[in-house]
Amino acid sequence: MTSRKQFAPLCDLHHTAMDRKMIEEDGEEIRSFHACRRPDCTRVFRDALGYLDRIEGEFDESRASLQRCPLCDSVLFLAEVDHARKLETWDCPQSACPFSAENASPSAR
Repeated sequence: MTSRKQFAPLCDLHHTAMDRKMIEEDGEEIRSFHACRRPDCTRVFRDALGYLDRIEGEFDESRASLQRCPLCDSVLFLAEVDHARKLETWDCPQSACPFSAENASPSAR
C-alpha cells in the first residue's frame, strides 16, 4: 500500500499541528516522525506505532495510543477536530483506503 502524498496529523493531546522530523540512525536508516508544535509537548506520531512520547531523544511507548484502520490495518492519525461539535476525525494514511471515522473527543466525555 502507498501512503497518501501528504498527511498532517494533529497532536492527540493538544489538537495542534505536528511538524515532520527526521532522525538519522546508525548506518543508513533514516526514520521520520511528526512532533507536536507546542514547545512543552513530547507527543509524536510514528507511522507504524501511532502516538507516543519522545523524551530526551528517546521514544517512550509507556503512554502509546494506537488505532488501526478496520479496512487495511494501517495506523490511523488524528486529521481534524471539530471543537464546536466535540468530534475528532481519524483518517487512514493509505491512498487506496477511503476509511475515515468521527469519534467523540475525550474532552466531550
